[in-house]
Amino acid sequence: MPESKIILQAKNISKSFAGHAALVNVDFTLYAGEVHALLGENGAGKSTLIKILTGVYQQDSGEVLLENRSIALSSPLKAQALGIGAVYQEVNLLTNLTVAQNLFIGRQPTRFGFLQQHKLDEQARSILKKYGLENIDVRSEAPKC
Repeated sequence: MPESKIILQAKNISKSFAGHAALVNVDFTLYAGEVHALLGENGAGKSTLIKILTGVYQQDSGEVLLENRSIALSSPLKAQALGIGAVYQEVNLLTNLTVAQNLFIGRQPTRFGFLQQHKLDEQARSILKKYGLENIDVRSEAPKC
């Protein structure tokens, strides 16, 4: 069996909030093709680690590497631009927005500061088609969960 390529690594990640250690020297390695679930008790640091890896929080110490290159995840947009994201256990849709708008919250295609609705809809259709959901109208309001 060929050895898998390391995609993402967290090395010695530590994070504290108001003097309380949420993570202490955590290591995490993600290989190509893997899917992970983080399980543990409340307060174990699961959400903190995910938020560091997706740019919501910055670690106090340690290093995050993407394909063996050290990266600084200064924001969720930076993480998304690098292809890093997370699927959360509970997804809350904004029912006042369309399906397309929900898919691209914070990443809407714009030009000169104006939303490019046609491009937004086109990209949303492409994503939905990829998952066999082409029958969903991207302009309809998101379903109530």
